[in-house]
Amino acid sequence: MTVPERRANPTRATTSGGGVSRGVPNTSTIPRMTAAPPPTQRITYQTPTPADGQEPGQMRVFFRLIKLLRPHWGMISLGLFLLLLATPCELFPAIIWRYVTDDVVLGKGTSPRLAWFFSLGGAVEGPYALLVSAVVWLLVIYLAGEVLGTLNTWLLSRVAQRFMLGFRNRVYRKVQSQSLAYLQRQRTGDLMSRAMGDVDELQSFIVGSIDVIIGESILWIGAVIIVMSANWKVASASLAPLFLVYFLLRIFNRRIKPIYSEARDKLGDVSTRLQENLSGVVVIKIFGREPQEAERFEQATRGYYDAQIKAINARSLYFPITRTIGFMSNIAMIGVGGYFMLHDGSFTPGDVVLFRAYWWRLFGPVQTLARVNDMVQRASAAGRRIFDVLDAPDELPDAVDARPLNRVRGELELRNVSFSYDTGEKSESQANAPASGAAPAGTLPRDPVVLRDISLRISPGQTVALCGPSGSGKSTVLNLLLRFYDPTSGSILLDGQDLRSIHRGSFRSHLALVQQETFLFNDSILDNIRYGHPEATMEQVVAAATAANAHEFITRLPRGYDTKVGERGVRLSGGQKQRISIARAFLANPTVLLLDEPTSSVEPDSEAAIIAALNRLMEGRTTVLTSHRPSMIDQADQVYVIESGRVTEQGSPAALRQTEGWFSRFMKSADDHGVSPIRADKVD
Repeated sequence: MTVPERRANPTRATTSGGGVSRGVPNTSTIPRMTAAPPPTQRITYQTPTPADGQEPGQMRVFFRLIKLLRPHWGMISLGLFLLLLATPCELFPAIIWRYVTDDVVLGKGTSPRLAWFFSLGGAVEGPYALLVSAVVWLLVIYLAGEVLGTLNTWLLSRVAQRFMLGFRNRVYRKVQSQSLAYLQRQRTGDLMSRAMGDVDELQSFIVGSIDVIIGESILWIGAVIIVMSANWKVASASLAPLFLVYFLLRIFNRRIKPIYSEARDKLGDVSTRLQENLSGVVVIKIFGREPQEAERFEQATRGYYDAQIKAINARSLYFPITRTIGFMSNIAMIGVGGYFMLHDGSFTPGDVVLFRAYWWRLFGPVQTLARVNDMVQRASAAGRRIFDVLDAPDELPDAVDARPLNRVRGELELRNVSFSYDTGEKSESQANAPASGAAPAGTLPRDPVVLRDISLRISPGQTVALCGPSGSGKSTVLNLLLRFYDPTSGSILLDGQDLRSIHRGSFRSHLALVQQETFLFNDSILDNIRYGHPEATMEQVVAAATAANAHEFITRLPRGYDTKVGERGVRLSGGQKQRISIARAFLANPTVLLLDEPTSSVEPDSEAAIIAALNRLMEGRTTVLTSHRPSMIDQADQVYVIESGRVTEQGSPAALRQTEGWFSRFMKSADDHGVSPIRADKVD
């Protein structure tokens, strides 16, 4: 099957410097798609921090969390209402047992109102009938409490799961919206830890803490009111030691908060180390570095272990102290209550039953809140890390009046463009910059100015090759054309319009990129080809694969287009992956094509097929390519040689071969070796 014809440009620009014009062959009319962004080598490793450089406090974290819960407040309010109804069911049984002890068993008549209630207004008489009535009420209250508590737990758990579903997706969308500069500064494993582990920590807090905090607080207040009403002297003596817990909490929180923050960061280190080891497993095995990498992973896990031990040590002191305070409260109740029972009888056996039951309601919430406080501190540390990501600035913004592109001719121009990676990164996170002029930890040393006053113009349908030593700025030009970065100075124009004035998504829909290192998703070949264009028909996919010289090898696979390629396409050869990438670009049917060393990582037996496919892909399209292969460079109408960020040579390949510059020396060295096995950075 052949690719449907694509209308060629009516004219082809004539190259300068002795170049010749050539006709424009026809290519496809397959619907457009944008190729996946290129993975680039990381430059720095920094931890995300708030835009203002200030670490959010605990209350600020929870106020923001409450604000995010606003869409769910209806369901939360219903759950809390059920909790409020269930609370009396926890408090009433002790009151009933006090009545049974004093009025039914001892016959003291200390609770005439309860006696009237349980006798149903005098309809029930006799101690046995009153006892049965009290037991029935205990059963009713217990069942009501269980039903209300179950409904409350079910409702709030669903709310928490629904909230965390949206919240986790929000974190993911935020990461996706970040600029390339931001993502290059982060550690992938740490971002994964934030999006997964830290969000799980918040989920545990919402599910296991919010209703506990509110419910136990209501129970504690209700218990205080009841025991104060029964005997305020004994109640005061019992409550006094419990207020020591407040001061203990303040001391504990000051100590544990930085420990939990450190633990979450150390867990991010572990995730980063694991992710890097799995991604680089081939390199690790080739160089026999398994023992060293195992040691580095053990160092990361040891750091997390040490942080956890610090937290355990702090908790091991905190909880026994709270239990000791609770025991002191119990001793105070027994001592003071016994005194008043012996002194004037104002403390009755029923009061003993009541106070003993409510002592657990007074001290139990204190212990529970102590455990919840531990969860609060962990959630606070996790929330800080998540909000650091959510507060990071988004990708380079479009202009307020940015407009979409409808038709694109494909004329590109770089007008006095200069660019510095350091400037671009600092503009997004100035708070991360060190006070001194020293480079941040983890930054690779390099000249901060990558491009210097670059000017070039590419006519519609023209092919331009960017050549020069490695690290001279060729790939940076492609990144600027993709608008992964904005120029430090100067402007980049498409059909005479500044890229910053064009809606980014609209602009990129007219582009396709074929990279040196092809990225494929762990999905079928079919889905990888139509990635970004999922509605493409099978006929269109086959046409694109045929044009890319991929259809033949795909059909030889046992499952054909349904073959899973594995993570990063590990089940395919380099040449096969590259042809799938070219098919993906064919399916995009771009006006502007960017080729970044598309043949440098393929095996020799695939190179001819790939170059033939690339030639078809380039037909009639504005093409910018970087390559060290003479066979690719000779396809260009115009060559720009970039050295140290400046354009030093310009002209057609044939014309530049006649000069004495870098290009001539490079091509001569390549010709001497056959098919360019030398590296461009070795050419003087």
